[in-house]
Amino acid sequence: MDGARSCILCSQTCVGNGLGNEHDKSNPFALDNLLSAGTISVDVQDSYLHCAHRHASDTWHPVPSPQLSVYAEDDVLCKISFLTEHQFLRATCCLGTSQRVLYIRIYLVPNDLPIVQASLRHRSEAVLKEGHRHLQSLLPTITQDQRSWNADELPSISQPRNFFLPRDIDNRTMAEIYSDLPSPVCSRIAVGQEIRGLRSALYEYQRQSVAVMIEKELSNQPVQDPLYIPISSMGGERFYFQPSTLTASRECPAVARCKGGILCEELGTGKTVMILGLILATVDQLSQPEESLLDYRPVMSPLAYRTFPADEYRNARRRAGMHKSSTLDATRVPSLVEILLHRIRTWGDRVDIRSHEERLEASNLWQLLQANTPFYHHYPVKSPMRALGPSRTRDRVSEYPRLMHLTTATLVVVPVNLLGQWDREILKHCHSTLRYLIVRQTTQIPDAKVLASDYDVRFRRESAKNKVAQLHKLKPCTCTPFPGSRVPNCRCPSDPAVSPLLQIRWKRLVIDEGHTSGNMAATLNYFVRELSIERKWIVTGTPTSNILGLSLGRKQDDDIENDIGIDSSYLLPIPTATDCSASDTSSISDGGAENTVRVWGTYDYVNLRKLGTMISDFLAVPQFHSDLKLFPNHVSAPLCDRRGPRVGAVKVLSQVMEMVMVRHRIEDVEEEVVLPPMRHAPIYMDLDAYAAKSYNAMQASIAINAIDSQREDQIKRRGMFWSASDILFNVDQIRYEAPKFLARAIEAKVPDHDMVLLEQALAHAEAAAKDPLWRAMQLHEDVPFRVTGMDTAIFEAWTRGKLKDKSRVHDLMHANRLCDLRALVRSRPLMNLDRLVDEGKAIDMNERARCEKKSTQLHDVTNAAQMKKMVSEVKDELEVMKEKDKVYQAEEVPEIDIDDFVRRKLGHHAAPSQSDLLSSSPLSGTCVGPSLSTKLNFILSEVLEHSEKEKFLIFSNSPLTLAHIAEALSLIEIKYLRYTTDVSPPLREQCVMTFESSDTFRVFLMELKLSARGLNLISASRVIFCEPVWHPDVEAQAIKRAHRIGQTKPITVKTLVIRHTAEDAMVSRRHLLKGSGKVPRMTTEVGMRHFMENPRFLSVPTEPDHSSSSIQISLLTHAEPQVQSLTSTHTSEDSAISSAPNLNVIDTWNQPDDKADRAAKRPRTVRFAD
Repeated sequence: MDGARSCILCSQTCVGNGLGNEHDKSNPFALDNLLSAGTISVDVQDSYLHCAHRHASDTWHPVPSPQLSVYAEDDVLCKISFLTEHQFLRATCCLGTSQRVLYIRIYLVPNDLPIVQASLRHRSEAVLKEGHRHLQSLLPTITQDQRSWNADELPSISQPRNFFLPRDIDNRTMAEIYSDLPSPVCSRIAVGQEIRGLRSALYEYQRQSVAVMIEKELSNQPVQDPLYIPISSMGGERFYFQPSTLTASRECPAVARCKGGILCEELGTGKTVMILGLILATVDQLSQPEESLLDYRPVMSPLAYRTFPADEYRNARRRAGMHKSSTLDATRVPSLVEILLHRIRTWGDRVDIRSHEERLEASNLWQLLQANTPFYHHYPVKSPMRALGPSRTRDRVSEYPRLMHLTTATLVVVPVNLLGQWDREILKHCHSTLRYLIVRQTTQIPDAKVLASDYDVRFRRESAKNKVAQLHKLKPCTCTPFPGSRVPNCRCPSDPAVSPLLQIRWKRLVIDEGHTSGNMAATLNYFVRELSIERKWIVTGTPTSNILGLSLGRKQDDDIENDIGIDSSYLLPIPTATDCSASDTSSISDGGAENTVRVWGTYDYVNLRKLGTMISDFLAVPQFHSDLKLFPNHVSAPLCDRRGPRVGAVKVLSQVMEMVMVRHRIEDVEEEVVLPPMRHAPIYMDLDAYAAKSYNAMQASIAINAIDSQREDQIKRRGMFWSASDILFNVDQIRYEAPKFLARAIEAKVPDHDMVLLEQALAHAEAAAKDPLWRAMQLHEDVPFRVTGMDTAIFEAWTRGKLKDKSRVHDLMHANRLCDLRALVRSRPLMNLDRLVDEGKAIDMNERARCEKKSTQLHDVTNAAQMKKMVSEVKDELEVMKEKDKVYQAEEVPEIDIDDFVRRKLGHHAAPSQSDLLSSSPLSGTCVGPSLSTKLNFILSEVLEHSEKEKFLIFSNSPLTLAHIAEALSLIEIKYLRYTTDVSPPLREQCVMTFESSDTFRVFLMELKLSARGLNLISASRVIFCEPVWHPDVEAQAIKRAHRIGQTKPITVKTLVIRHTAEDAMVSRRHLLKGSGKVPRMTTEVGMRHFMENPRFLSVPTEPDHSSSSIQISLLTHAEPQVQSLTSTHTSEDSAISSAPNLNVIDTWNQPDDKADRAAKRPRTVRFAD
């Protein structure tokens, strides 16, 4: 730049050598110190450009003043002028050789420039807002092209233009971002080391996860700020760019590491054993006092606090007002034993005490060690000025320090239904050295000192005793020491208004099924804020509702699902939305339009908010916890922009998730773990004729209301398993008011299709009202079964209500009456016909007397009998298993005879005795046929066919549906267990253990909302959903109860679907929504709402087809577990499945598995713990 030069901008000789100290690199704003982003080209159209005859260090001119330019794109120069004035960027320009194009070089000013970074970060709010607006329009237009950078206008070979901000469209959903997270790799912790105390051997990916979790807990190294993404300058230098603020930095800012995170490995991959491995690997590490800049908190023990003369203990006593207490004995030097008693308790894992526990317990030192629980003093700091000023000394008498016990223990919070499973998992995976306490609702919690000293793990539900301020009113302990020592024997009472959990500085908190922590209003979150916790972990397979953990073992199932034929009449398009505040769904780009941006909608925003709550509020990640608006402003807002995610926003979310989540990619897990194949298919079926009449009667009522109200608020849903109505679905009223409905429709001039629908509705109501047998079966909600071969007198005495009417077409009887009748005859096989008739009439009379006040109590009576029977059977089975365990150990009986030997010894019989006298009973020829519920018939066929070799999990949203199945299983004498809300939590735990340990119970009836999460039920290999499940995460969780690590059998999952009903529409709509990353509420989803607002009727056969079902069992003899399933006239698996190309999935099931055979033959032992 020495001497005069020819000006490229104005073609004159410029005199200046640059702009002041432009070439001095010590100048913070020198171009060499800035981010050379690229160029913007402007068509000047032969306009005059004023030249100040000055040059920047890159030999180009400063951008002309916008006041002097007159060409069409003045706004570009105005924006650059504003941004340059307020030091957002610097810009230089050069006129192209054609004199038509002005090339502008853009240099962004990094926020971390030395010397001036403070002024850059403290601009006014108005300047920041205006600058952000200008940057938002300029930065996307900046190109990174060497020819443009050199103002070269020579024609170039057509090449894709490179932009400063990448223009690649990232339309990944939150679930896809989650799936693409890299598997964690630990760089500091050895993963091959054996974990002491862990009985089970971990897979390599489990070891890696445990090592990463330990590293997150122990490392104090900061991590890179996930809100910044790397970006390159024109010279190839790496800078860091923050998409939310559109600012750059030379170095990526470092933020404090979170001591914890979210363990979100795939469902069924052993998250529980990973947590147990983490606990055992760090079992002796002691929690440290909560950090404070305003308060010094030394670690003390009762012995050191009372007697040690060191300055830190002397100052602690003086500050607490204890320096004049008569209980102090700080005059003599501590003995070696006293120093060891202090160091052993305060050094944590630096002292290997566990290998000497037995010797210490035999000595008199163990009691002193247990009593010498380490602690620190937590003073209430009201303000920095008061904490540092002289008034602190005057206030210390009014408030005592809060005594916080330090512990090596982990607090594990689990759903109440999983307490028993955690207990069993500890017995299975850990040696007896792990000390743990299970605290239930009725358990009295030990005091804080016992909790902190005596246990490694404890399980607890949330508590309401959170008056922490009361702890500052407790006077310091003045109890006398143990005889012969100076260790205080503290017997101070605790405050009953404060939970002992709040008096401990917990080393770790683990929340199993912790996705609930994403709800800001959850009781759990309120209580966790009061707890003092060093490390926090959320354990869940589904962090949010659109992030599913069902990938492991799903390859075969996905292939089958892709071949399933879907009814095209339900395939309405998915609605699009551009405003995330006004839509439940996000717009989905058309598969053929590669440049269409996917807009994140309300559903995505809700899931982002849940994730943000987990990170900011529950885990308290330092960066986000210090500013609760950081996540919504810098992560959620850029993603939910109304025009689509901003540049880099998806990358930022991925980095935030990677920072807190520990999970392996499914392909990495499958390198070590290969689960048995899983086949999931819908089973389509038609309703029985009488059930179809009930459905049409219900639809008639909906249709008439819809036409009358112009389809406002008509979203209703009824189960398709079995429906009965004591008001007959209002068919009598509809029939009576039919002329009025028609008259109103004509007067309102309803459309022709609505008039046809109204006429159909009236016709179906008329048909149902005229059928006496249909009317009779509506008076009781239980499912009737067809009965053949029963004497007419016995049938009329034992069946209910008007089902005995002389004009009946079929003999129908409910399952519980059939069970009662069978039990009576088996107990008294010589009972004659007249006596059977009398007994039936007496039972019917007693039942009506009990329920005459309220007819709905009838089912309550039946349900109570079911529960009583199940409790008795579980109790008997537990007794059998305990006795078998004793016999196994004593080896008194051959293995093949043990079960029969134990049951005969205890007086229990696996199957009812078949007396020869039953052949002479009046009921010897009575057979039970199919029920009027096609779903129930299918379930019974499946159970009878497969229950001898496989166990079943049957899920339903309706407890009533499960009660129907329970009655039917009792009828065919298949033992079952129930896991529903009307079963007490202790009994539910016993049922889980019994189902997993006993071969007697073959079916587990499970209420979906209660049992879909957390349970380990790998003894089952067949899963049936009584109705389609709308939310994929709920369905995924339910399936993973059986399809998880430890499963050796192929898994068969079947979902029962009634054709041409809402269930059929649900399956079709879910298939359409698959992969869209969103599942809106069913009542707001456009396809489901359309179906529900436009009722359809089912065709009803004139005569029910009895031949379609081969269910036919003798009432008095035990049902054989081999019955063919229903024929295709009632149920069918979709034909696409049977013709699918991946039949090898099914064929491999029949291949012999030596390991499985050996496992099946091996006697199963059960370990019982108090």
